[in-house]
Amino acid sequence: MKLDGAGHATLVMGQPLPPGAKVEFQFEGPNGRAACCKRLRAEDFQPDLSAMVVATDEVTGEAPRVYAARIPRLWAVSPFIAAAVVGQPTRIRSRSSGLDMRDGQGQRRSASICLSHEGVHLIERDSGRERTHLYLSVGYELAQPNCP
Repeated sequence: MKLDGAGHATLVMGQPLPPGAKVEFQFEGPNGRAACCKRLRAEDFQPDLSAMVVATDEVTGEAPRVYAARIPRLWAVSPFIAAAVVGQPTRIRSRSSGLDMRDGQGQRRSASICLSHEGVHLIERDSGRERTHLYLSVGYELAQPNCP
């Protein structure tokens, strides 16, 4: 999830957004670190076919789906990249580099964000197995890459 600080959110996903799903996402907390969570409904998003988003799915090689939504301005007062959970998770825990969650069947998943020299990587793991690896280019060199 990319928040622009002006009331717009861009959701990048490896698969279509399921109707009726909840979208819970991190936001910038008062200390500048990721906090959990704000919530929107899938119906709040529209496919964004005109988005100038350079993104790839490193697992499938397919083009990710891009969705746009309006959010209250106070949810993001500056640009922020956040991890998001789509579905019906029962428990979510935020950490500085992503989210950990459990679904109704007790299945554990995690989503981690790291920065490379020119973009953001989101890696989702399902019981330790890499399920999704999305790469979002920011179009400029980042000062402090932290990907392993």
